Amino acid sequence: MSPVTPLEPWQTAWPALPALLMVAWGVWGLRRELKPARWGALVLLVALLVRVVWVPLERHEFDGHEAEYRDLFLGTRALSRGGTLLYPAMQWLYAGLGIVLDDPRGLIAFSTGISLVGIAATMGAVRRLWAPGPALAAGLLMALWGDAVFWSSSAYNVILPHTLLAVGLWALAALIDGARPGAAGALAGGAFALAVATRVEGALVAPAALALLGLYRPPAPGRWAPGLVLGGLLGVAAMALVLSAGEAPGADARAASFWMNLGILAYFAPFDAPITWPALAVGAAIAVIERPKLAVPLLLLIPGLHLASATFDDYGVRHLLNVGFGLGVAAGGLTARRWAWPLALLLIVPMMQDLGELRRRYYASEERFAEALDPALPRIEVGELPACALIVEDFRVVPEDKQRSHFNLLDAAEAEALRAEGGGCLWWLYGVQDHRLSSRAVRDRAIRTMLLYETKPVAVVIGPERGYVGLTMEIGNRRALPLVPALAPVESP
Repeated sequence: MSPVTPLEPWQTAWPALPALLMVAWGVWGLRRELKPARWGALVLLVALLVRVVWVPLERHEFDGHEAEYRDLFLGTRALSRGGTLLYPAMQWLYAGLGIVLDDPRGLIAFSTGISLVGIAATMGAVRRLWAPGPALAAGLLMALWGDAVFWSSSAYNVILPHTLLAVGLWALAALIDGARPGAAGALAGGAFALAVATRVEGALVAPAALALLGLYRPPAPGRWAPGLVLGGLLGVAAMALVLSAGEAPGADARAASFWMNLGILAYFAPFDAPITWPALAVGAAIAVIERPKLAVPLLLLIPGLHLASATFDDYGVRHLLNVGFGLGVAAGGLTARRWAWPLALLLIVPMMQDLGELRRRYYASEERFAEALDPALPRIEVGELPACALIVEDFRVVPEDKQRSHFNLLDAAEAEALRAEGGGCLWWLYGVQDHRLSSRAVRDRAIRTMLLYETKPVAVVIGPERGYVGLTMEIGNRRALPLVPALAPVESP
């Protein structure tokens, strides 16, 4: 084949098929191990109610890349070779679902169901390698964590790869606990390969998985190792094919992105709140004392995934969902000592507040955004904006070919050049996409901007076209972010 010949869609998705067959074989071989506890069913019921009752799903919109996956589901978009923005394996999955389902809401139902499988797998892994109490705590954390809840209602490739990693960890736990080694190895290898095929950074969990194997040393490696080796090879092939589509986004600014994002802990919300740190620290310490072989590899995912993901210029909460395995172990540690039980309140209260924020911001409309703005601020028309350099991504204000975005503020020199271009004035039009939680993840970029720069609300801008509302924010000096950021929360509408 000529190197310039475009690859056919199946040529970039093929590793997912043998991986899927491995998962099917592994599940069948371990079917007698699938024994959900009653308390586990209650956790899943809580998770389901939060996802379909508390979250206002009627507001959901297929936006950004999620809309492209919807179009594949509907058959209005052709399968392609894909890449990191439109994963080949995800394309085939959604195109296949579209054959049996005709309503796009089925994609949301699918994601919600998949998220419950991930919670069940996480609980099962912790129960097998520790005890029911820690497993219950780990399950409740994933059931109620706002970031996990949000992505459970999205067709974007976030919750599925996370669940596949959870299934892989459960298979390893079953292997260590004496389950059929051949089936467990096949399930773990296939699940990990599929996780990478649907999101390449799933490979970052591999060191933790290998550490679990090295520390526990399950018997009969000749029976379980082939499945894991084959899964590893399929994962490498899937990653290579996805990345062969072109340079990964942000690849030319890894070092600069790392130092910029290193001190930003806001994407761990609500666990970035200092009130949660004593509980997490105590729980982690107990976990290390009680079950060091389980706790240490999973706890190291918390700093490890942050450090690796910080090299991406569009870093956000979607890259940190897998730290839930480590956070779950820390929460589980609190159940192992009665005197530590009250500390759980230091986690529960912020998590409840975070769920309130999720409900408020979930695909919020422009009207809801306008209601959240300070009524004391002056109101001006779009035509009254001064001749400042504007950071805005809305065609109702600035034509698309003249727009500047959050990305133009990442480099300090570029931001200062923009300020000079605006006569010393640099304004950001904070809009509904900055305010709301959506699969576009613009909210994450807005949070980064507010942490990188001093910002000051100036006025509310009203536009004549389609009810535009925006908040003008004066961009001040760039902050020198310390390793541990200021304890004050990010203030925003």
